Amino acid sequence: MSKNNAEIGQYSFTSLQEDLVSHLPRSSTCWLPAACFLKLTSTLEVALALRIGKYFSSSFSIRSGGHSTNPSFASIGETGIVLDLGALNAITLLPGGDVVSVGPGATWDKVYEELEKHEMTVVGGRVSGVGVGGLITGGGMSHFSNHWGLACDNVKNFEIVLADSTIVNANATEHVDLFRALKGSGSNFVSYSSHPHSVGIVTKFDLYTYPEYRVWYTFRVYSAEHTDRIMEACAKVQKAMEDDDRIGFFLNVNAGFFVTGMLYRGSTEPGSAFTAFDDIPIMASPVPETRGTQLSVARASAMEGDAKRETATSTVGVDTELYADLHHILQEIVNTIPQSISLAFTFQPIGPSAVKKGNKHGGNCLNISPERQSWLAILCQWTDDADDNLARNKLRELVAGIESLAKARGKLLDFQFMNDASYTQSPLRSYGVESLESLQAGSRKWDSESVFQRLQCSGFLMSRAGSD
Repeated sequence: MSKNNAEIGQYSFTSLQEDLVSHLPRSSTCWLPAACFLKLTSTLEVALALRIGKYFSSSFSIRSGGHSTNPSFASIGETGIVLDLGALNAITLLPGGDVVSVGPGATWDKVYEELEKHEMTVVGGRVSGVGVGGLITGGGMSHFSNHWGLACDNVKNFEIVLADSTIVNANATEHVDLFRALKGSGSNFVSYSSHPHSVGIVTKFDLYTYPEYRVWYTFRVYSAEHTDRIMEACAKVQKAMEDDDRIGFFLNVNAGFFVTGMLYRGSTEPGSAFTAFDDIPIMASPVPETRGTQLSVARASAMEGDAKRETATSTVGVDTELYADLHHILQEIVNTIPQSISLAFTFQPIGPSAVKKGNKHGGNCLNISPERQSWLAILCQWTDDADDNLARNKLRELVAGIESLAKARGKLLDFQFMNDASYTQSPLRSYGVESLESLQAGSRKWDSESVFQRLQCSGFLMSRAGSD
C-alpha cells in the first residue's frame, strides 16, 4: 500500500492510496475512488482535519466500519476525501467497571472480546465486523433490544467534534438536547458510514456495561413447504418476547427456505420460549444449540464475502397471515430474476418493552410506536455488473409489494429503521413531525454555518426529510 505522510505541527496524517482492500466498504457498490483517505488516530486530528476541510471547502465522507451498503455513505468519488476513523478503536474499561469507553472505529466483535475478559458485555451489533459508530448513531439493534433497549439508549456519554472543530461532551447533564438528538438521528447530528450529513463527528462513546454476557443460541433452517406453520410460530415467539424479554429471535426469509435465529440471554436454556417450532421439521442446524457468549454469536453471524449489496427497510405489525403473504410476494419476484441475484428479507422483532427500556435512559429521537412489530431488513445481493439495474429494480419492487399489502391490511407502520434504510428512503421523516422539527432546530443550532450540509456527501438529508 502506498502511503503519503504529511506533518502539520505535532500532528501526522497518513493518506492511503492504491491498494485499498483493507479500507473497502461491505458492498462493492460503495467502492468509490476517493482522491485520498486520511487515517485519523485521535480526537484532535479529527478536529484539525475538519478545520482544514472547512478552510479549503473540500468535499468529504467519513467511515467508521464501512458496513453501510448505500453508495457515498462511507465513500466518495475522486474529487473528495474519506476521513477514516478505523484507528480510533480504543476500548477502555473505566474505573468501577460499569462503563466502557469505545472509539467509533472499533468493531463490535473486538468490543465483546475485550469485555468478556472481565465477564461483562454491552448492547451492540449482532455481526462481526460491524463498526461501533454507525450502528449506535442510527439506533442500533441488538439481539436483545426488548431486554435492554437499543444500542443508542445505552450510551452514557458522547464525545463529539462539532462542525467548528470544538470538542464537547453530550450526556444527561451536559448539552442534553444534543445528547438526545445523537441517539438515532444519525445523518443529521453525527457522521459515519451509514449517516453522512451531520453537525459533527463522535470520537468516543461511553457505554453502560452489563454482567450477563452469556447466551444460549441456535440457528435452524426450515423448508418453505411449512410457511404457514413457521409464520404462526414466529408470531407466537414475538408474543412470548413481551412476557420474557430475555428471548432473542429473528427470521430470515428466502424464497425456498427460512433461517431462524433463536437466542436466550444468560447461561440457562430457554424453556418454553421456542416450543412453537417444536413440531416443524428442521432441514438443517448450521449452528447447533450452543451455550456461548455475545462474541461467539457475532462470529457465527459473520458478514458474507465480496458482493454488490443494497438494503431497504419497512415496518409491519405482527400478523401471521400477512407474514405468510409477504413470503409469497418474495417468491413471485424471485421467480423473475436469475440465480445470480439474491433477494431476501428478515423479520426483526421489536416490542413495547424496548421502548420502555429506552425511555429509562432519557429516551431517543426515534418515536417508536410502543407495540409489537417487525423491522424488516430487506437485502439484495449480486456480483455481475450486468445485473445492476435489474437487481435494484427488483429490490424496489419487493419493498413496494410489502408496503402495499401491509397498508391494505392495516399493518404498515411509518417507522423506518435507519441502519437498514436505503438511500431512496427517508427514515427521518418516519420519526414524525414533532421529532423532525426538533432535530431540524438542533441542526441549525449546532452547525450554524452548515459546514456538513455544504461539504459532506449525500445521505439522509434534513432537506429531503421534509418533502414527499
